[in-house]
Amino acid sequence: MIIIVYIREPKMYINISPDIMIIVIAFAVAAIAIYILYSIILYQGGSSKGDDLQISTKNILAQVEVLFEKQEYALVELLATKYLDRVPGHVDVRIYLAKAFFEDKKYNQAIKQCSIILKQKPSNTETHMILGKCYVKKQFLGKAIREYEYLYEQDKKNKEVIQTLAELYKSTEQLYMAIGAYEALVDLAENDAEIADIQSIIAQLNIDAHDYPAAFEAYKTRLGIYPKDIDTNKKLAELYVKISNYPAAIETLLYMLDFVNDPKTLLWVYDTLVTMYVMTEDYTKAIEYSEKMLEVQGSDKFKIRDNIADFNLKLGNVQEGILILEDLVLMSQNAFDVTVELAKAYIQNKEYQKALDKYLLLLDKALPREAKKVNLYIADMYIDWSIYMSENGKYEEAFEYLRSAAQYNPIEPEIFYNNAKIYLQLKNYTAAVDSINRAIEFDKEMKYNAKYLLVLANAHHNLGNFFEEKKALTDLLKTDDKNAEGLYRLGLMYAAQHDIKNAEDAFKRAITYDPELLPAKYNLALLYENNNRDRARELYMEILAADPTYDEARRALNDLSTSDGF
Repeated sequence: MIIIVYIREPKMYINISPDIMIIVIAFAVAAIAIYILYSIILYQGGSSKGDDLQISTKNILAQVEVLFEKQEYALVELLATKYLDRVPGHVDVRIYLAKAFFEDKKYNQAIKQCSIILKQKPSNTETHMILGKCYVKKQFLGKAIREYEYLYEQDKKNKEVIQTLAELYKSTEQLYMAIGAYEALVDLAENDAEIADIQSIIAQLNIDAHDYPAAFEAYKTRLGIYPKDIDTNKKLAELYVKISNYPAAIETLLYMLDFVNDPKTLLWVYDTLVTMYVMTEDYTKAIEYSEKMLEVQGSDKFKIRDNIADFNLKLGNVQEGILILEDLVLMSQNAFDVTVELAKAYIQNKEYQKALDKYLLLLDKALPREAKKVNLYIADMYIDWSIYMSENGKYEEAFEYLRSAAQYNPIEPEIFYNNAKIYLQLKNYTAAVDSINRAIEFDKEMKYNAKYLLVLANAHHNLGNFFEEKKALTDLLKTDDKNAEGLYRLGLMYAAQHDIKNAEDAFKRAITYDPELLPAKYNLALLYENNNRDRARELYMEILAADPTYDEARRALNDLSTSDGF
């Protein structure tokens, strides 16, 4: 239905829908009602000569209170503003105006009214509360904190004030102030549920403040109320992990197994347990709980079995690990990583040909990036194969495998290092020097510099090149001044040159960095035979306590005792 209104001058037709007409009429009625209501309040009681308005404070307060309770904030603002234009000093009406502005989200106007009130009544707590709430809404947190700190000083048992103050401290990262506020809330809590919730917050705040003992106390207080609360036990375990208290973390996780049923949480418990046992190198337990994890719905069975294989390899159960990996390779169409693991397991088991077959299979179908990795793996495998052959006295095969390694990674310094070691065994010291110099040349990041320089020093020593030997050892100690073997070898050189002071210093430093380096102790004892026989005797006894088969030390101790007897 459309209502048509006809207007003569100027002639025109306006189409007005019923909805719009209703809104217009309602607005007009409301405006008239407000005017009438305002007139009744302000002009009640009639007038007489010499009198202006007869304003009733009692009625205006009653009206704004009723309107405020009915959430008619616009009416409160209108009536209170008109009234305060005539009676600006009426604090109670102005408080209602400030409260109405706040509820109406007119925070600037509310703040302005609060400022006026506090000039008249600086200690009005209700106004400070309104002002504090306005500052919170405006995100003026520093000002809000000042207001709530004032309110707290007036009433230290006001739960709402302390709660807000705690949250403000937390929001502004004033951790210790927040902790203090939340601890004050604990005393005001009405039941265990509230205490438990507050303790969770206190625990996290203490973690953020790195006060872990206090965090533990908060968690344990909460667990005293809810001992089987999963989230709290989980956080407690995570905190133990964070501070590397793995036994306590394991104890908490095992306790959780008594009441955790949810598969997702159960998987987390088992996975964390396995991680803890790996960190403590208890691979037997890691296998046990990995196998339990396989039984949980939603577990990644491929990954878990892969981990079980790895744990078996670490335990030396190589064949068990290989069997699992072989099965996983068959299960997966693109098992690049697990095939690499299988090849490495074969290497661990000295089955080099099987490892090579797996690598070559990967190389046939590898992408360029993967092919580069496989080439490096093959080079490393040939180096390992060469070392195995060298240890068994098969030097020609060892050289052959090193040459094969060079085909896959020609700049690998370990190839030349192991070449040098074989030459040392064959007493071809010149070739050893050449090979180890190439290893040093290719060791761009100086990853193996120390052990290379030791081999170089050894080769020069056997050639009688003592100047070059000393230079190699000096270069070594420039990069690693705590290298016990290098210090021991340098001490031998000083002793040979009768430089007793430097020899003694080198041997003592070597023992400091490696107390188990018995040759350094033995040579230091030899030096002490001339000027400190008691100390020499002590050192010989220490050596024999560590290694009763050290015949040189036993003979030296006997000679020392015999000579002391004359």
